[in-house]
Amino acid sequence: MADIKRIDRLAEQLREQVSAAIAGDLDDPRVGIVTVTHVRLSHDLGHARIYVSSPGTTDEGRRQTLEGLNSALGFLRRQLSQDLPHLRRVPELTFEYDASVENEIRIEELLAEIHSDET
Repeated sequence: MADIKRIDRLAEQLREQVSAAIAGDLDDPRVGIVTVTHVRLSHDLGHARIYVSSPGTTDEGRRQTLEGLNSALGFLRRQLSQDLPHLRRVPELTFEYDASVENEIRIEELLAEIHSDET
């Protein structure tokens, strides 16, 4: 079982490498502009839940993005095994949509609206 600092460090490395692979190497028309917001890694390092955001897309666009990412799981794991050779085993990857970025944007819009109503 890995310690918390190591898990956090490895999760950040995974976030950076998956982001780079999606931006540079992934050639799937279903996957547009995607931001990897964070990675949650299991304590045994066997599974990584990767949270992605694609602001400005519709529900259908988000669904297609997740389908494209899920179809590229094998490619992404191979890429990670090359980019992170110190890993004994590349974790299983799961993609989930992270709506927190859109929620933050909506909150900022509401606050700006409230502020403009007050003036």
